[in-house]
Amino acid sequence: MNPEQPDAPTPDEPAPTPEATPTPDAAPAGDATDAAAAAAGAPTGDSAGGDADIEQQLEAELAAADADALMEASVQPEAKPAEPDAGAGQAAPDSAPAEAPEFHHELRRGRIAAIRGDDVFVGLVGDFDGKKLQGVVPVAQFDRPPRLKAIMDFVVDTVDESKGLVFLSREGAISRSTWDQLVTGSIIEARVTGHNKGGLELEMVGGIKAFMPASQIDIHHVDDLESFAGQKLDAAVAEIDRKHKKVLLSRRKYLEIKRAREKRKLMAEIAVGQERDGVISNLTAFGAFVDLGGVDGLVHVTDLSHSHVDKPSDVVKVGEKVRVKVLKIDTEKERISLGIKQATPDPWENVEAKYRPGEQVSARVTKTTNFGAFVELEPGVEGLLPMSEMSWRRIHRAEDVVKAGDVIKVSVLKVEPEKHRLSVSLKAGTEDPWSAAGGKYAVDAMVEGKVTSTTDYGAFVELEPGVEGLVHISELADRRVGSVEEIVKAGDTRTFRVKGVDPKNHKISLSLKEKPAGREQPPQHVAKAKPKIDKGKLKSGLGKSGALGTGLGGLKLEDFT
Repeated sequence: MNPEQPDAPTPDEPAPTPEATPTPDAAPAGDATDAAAAAAGAPTGDSAGGDADIEQQLEAELAAADADALMEASVQPEAKPAEPDAGAGQAAPDSAPAEAPEFHHELRRGRIAAIRGDDVFVGLVGDFDGKKLQGVVPVAQFDRPPRLKAIMDFVVDTVDESKGLVFLSREGAISRSTWDQLVTGSIIEARVTGHNKGGLELEMVGGIKAFMPASQIDIHHVDDLESFAGQKLDAAVAEIDRKHKKVLLSRRKYLEIKRAREKRKLMAEIAVGQERDGVISNLTAFGAFVDLGGVDGLVHVTDLSHSHVDKPSDVVKVGEKVRVKVLKIDTEKERISLGIKQATPDPWENVEAKYRPGEQVSARVTKTTNFGAFVELEPGVEGLLPMSEMSWRRIHRAEDVVKAGDVIKVSVLKVEPEKHRLSVSLKAGTEDPWSAAGGKYAVDAMVEGKVTSTTDYGAFVELEPGVEGLVHISELADRRVGSVEEIVKAGDTRTFRVKGVDPKNHKISLSLKEKPAGREQPPQHVAKAKPKIDKGKLKSGLGKSGALGTGLGGLKLEDFT
């Protein structure tokens, strides 16, 4: 390459174009040039204008290109990427991974801009990380010097941003300098040619064989290696064995470098209240992690859905795309709290108008507890069915009445949309058996009942479904009873006597004692007859002082009144 470059045009002097300023090294126009371009793999004059889309794209990209200005930087043919410092490409403690030099063997389309000595300068389509760079390729890689403005494809060997140059190779040409350019930590592109139980077999530009251990394929564990067959992967060069012509690659390191770059960008842009797209990256017992593109945020189990969630895996799966809302950001610890349900309409907004107290609705039992059951009226709207509202009779377990998955008819009791609370009743939809208890169970009537449970103070007896009475321990027998189970046990069926009925408070008192004789007529009040008094005895009972003593013979003072 000729180090001497023409001076850059002055502001007042229009820059010469390749067509207006042909160089001694440029091939003459005409049939000879077209033949040379065809031999080199470039479109000829006739074919170059045939692809209108490509022409328009290149015209837009290269309209302001100035060949001499772009070649102003000094280009050395022997330029090689500098060897990275020790530990290059490795992350320092508590810091993002260091960025490795780029070594992308990717295809880029460009137009021949000029020929200078041993080098061909190419205007490339697209930019490199936002920078417009000039391509350069050795003229020796062409069978004949290419025609100016010819459109061709090239392979990117290395990028030198300091000089604004991209070193290229002809598509399909094996770069002899590939091994010299290859350094530990550089980023390359390789195609997967096969796999074994240890990892992936790959081929780089130039036919260089490489290997990627399974642990270095991705940030997360990969089970299916066969799915990578034929794919082109970007990876970092981990080890180089020039003697045996072997290269060890790490896609994981490349992804970590890329992720660190994306993380810095995202943390500068993200804000509370934003809605973003993400992918479920991992599930735990307490929630799901979502990859926002460089940063993982946590969706707590309570923020996964408006409905009750027991396990995150019941709602989302790893790899699933989701829409999330940013709830909280801890920039110091780089933690982000997200919500999936917050990014969807709140079903509780119109609940008060849809579900009014007293109305009967269908609901599905989602979960039973020791205090009742949760029922879903619609997706995202759940209510509580308390144990006391399950049945008119006494129950000890919710599962004795309902089970998860049951669809039942319930009555709405209370709605509190601001607290996302709703209570329902199952028994309210059936007739209250206590409404007729006053007429069915008369005092002193003999009724049959089943002992449902016993306590220290008595036993509960079911007279009919929903109607229960209590027999106190003092009413179990005519004698003194030490414990209830001496007389009755749960499950016993006995005949009891009704002692009292209070339908309003749902109470009936029972007894196993014999009915006292004469209870048909209530006892009448009988006036006491005053005893006759023997004045002699009374006189003898007085003491010397005239006061009454103890010799009254069992008489009391009230007997004298």
